[in-house]
Amino acid sequence: MSYKNITIIILLFYIILYAQDDISFSVTADKTNVTLGEQIQITAQLVSNKKLKDLSMPQIPKNEDFDVLHSSQNQSQSTSIQIINGSMSQTVNITYYFQYSIMPKKIGSFTFPSLKINVEGKEYVSSPFQINVTKEPSQTSDVRISLIPNKKNLYLGEQAILTVKVSQKAQASVQLTQQGLASLYENLEKNLSKNFAIARLFNQLPSKGVMETVNGEREFSVSVQYSLFPLSSGEIRIPPMPLEYIGLKRIQTRRSYDFFDDFFSTDFFGPAVQQIPKTAISNGLILNVQTLPPSSKQFSGAVGTFSLKVTAAPLQVPAGEAVTFTINIRGNTRAGNIPDISLPQLTDCDILAPEKQISHDTTSKGIYCSKTLKYPIIPKQQGNLVIPSLSFTYFDPILGQYKTISSDSILITVTQGKATLQPSATSRYLTQEEIRQIGRDIRYIKSDIQIKNQTFKIYKSPLFFILYSLPFLIFISSLLYKLNSLKYKKDSSLILKQKALANAQKNLSILKKRAKSIPKEEFLSKIYNCIEDFITNKFGFSASGKTIDALKEELINKGLNQKIVDNLISFIESLDTYRFGGQNLESASIKEIIEKTEKIIKDIAKQKKGNSR
Repeated sequence: MSYKNITIIILLFYIILYAQDDISFSVTADKTNVTLGEQIQITAQLVSNKKLKDLSMPQIPKNEDFDVLHSSQNQSQSTSIQIINGSMSQTVNITYYFQYSIMPKKIGSFTFPSLKINVEGKEYVSSPFQINVTKEPSQTSDVRISLIPNKKNLYLGEQAILTVKVSQKAQASVQLTQQGLASLYENLEKNLSKNFAIARLFNQLPSKGVMETVNGEREFSVSVQYSLFPLSSGEIRIPPMPLEYIGLKRIQTRRSYDFFDDFFSTDFFGPAVQQIPKTAISNGLILNVQTLPPSSKQFSGAVGTFSLKVTAAPLQVPAGEAVTFTINIRGNTRAGNIPDISLPQLTDCDILAPEKQISHDTTSKGIYCSKTLKYPIIPKQQGNLVIPSLSFTYFDPILGQYKTISSDSILITVTQGKATLQPSATSRYLTQEEIRQIGRDIRYIKSDIQIKNQTFKIYKSPLFFILYSLPFLIFISSLLYKLNSLKYKKDSSLILKQKALANAQKNLSILKKRAKSIPKEEFLSKIYNCIEDFITNKFGFSASGKTIDALKEELINKGLNQKIVDNLISFIESLDTYRFGGQNLESASIKEIIEKTEKIIKDIAKQKKGNSR
């Protein structure tokens, strides 16, 4: 073989040798000793001396030891240039990163499996490694979530305040996101709603943190608060809640030595920042809810601390005119837990339906509700009218006992009134007896005396007689209409009962058209009013202001089916989650609420009609 042929063979050998791809594949973890609930970052790294196309991300086999939370993929390129004896050589390395965030599911040790990747028909396999998981959930060193209740032992129906605090070390390379906070609060509210009626004590997500020093370290923290009302007794567990955030890591991502590429790339002047999804876990809670001790019949169902204020104005009034009697109850509870206080029967008085006003105050100490009832009272006889003392019984969770608060009796001086058809400037009301007296006093007047031999008078013409009599005819017609209206009002309860379903459906139809254009609170209030009005008209008792238990007992006593009553109560409680739990009302939710309301009142009306037969 000639020297020339040997040289060609050697050159071909070196060409084949250096033309082979230089590829390596490995998998590492940022830590292999963790506590339960702590997140682990797994990085699979493929290094090649050329660009690879159609590269698929390695798949982690299904495993019962951990959950895969996130996965991402990126790449970087580095170029090295060497000049030896005037000869320049260039080496290009392209690194492909495949990153996974996993979280262990149980205590103990497990093996993270081998990962496989196929590159241009050739399979590369990584080595497995061991991960140890120790006891108890732990917080990450950079981000902490704390669930802090103001009390861990409370009574059924008592209000508790839960503070959710998210803290981040001042110098930590992490970033909290609005999406992560929103997801944390959403998951927490979903879990709490199983055992509590909840209400947000904040209007929007916190946007700024507060700087504070904890154990000698400076931290940024954001806090929100919830008002909780337990719906059942016993031990209630709130599990640890996850918060997703972003860890920031500086990496070198220099590309090939190309002037324009480097000039316009974001990492030309230094390393770029890589975002790594992470998760922190809160502490868990155990709340003990006690049942209320046995109570008397006077117990209203309200739990908390309350005040009662009773006034009347004016204290001197003519008979037949109205006195406004005002009752105000304020306490740290929801509106539905404060019942209406009814007045006792008063002799020689008409008591009209009350005007009701409800207001809410949201503070850092919880929800405070105020209910005001204004009763118009019309005394019929002259003399002294005594409105007796009113009482309100509630359970005080601080003292752990029932308390009754009472008002003073009120004396109203009733002077002699005037029976007149025309209302006075002070809104004079006619009594039933006065209306009957007016009806008996109306008479036709006719004279028996006839005057003869008189000349024709204009006022004796038929037209004048018709015109002259017209006011009397109008007056008599008005009076008859009034008397007929009074008779109609006597049967109004029967008419309202017959038209209860039709009126409720009409109100729901109007609300359906306006639902998207009115605020959430007004929409929910109208749904509540529609249900209350329907029950009041259909069954003849006031449903407004009754507690859930009192309403349920009243409906069952009226002969309503247990299943239908349970459906109604469950629906009212679900409305509270929108009204006080902070759940968003969407178009689908609004439509579903209206349809559910219509179905429930139809079921009630259908059974009521069947029972009446």
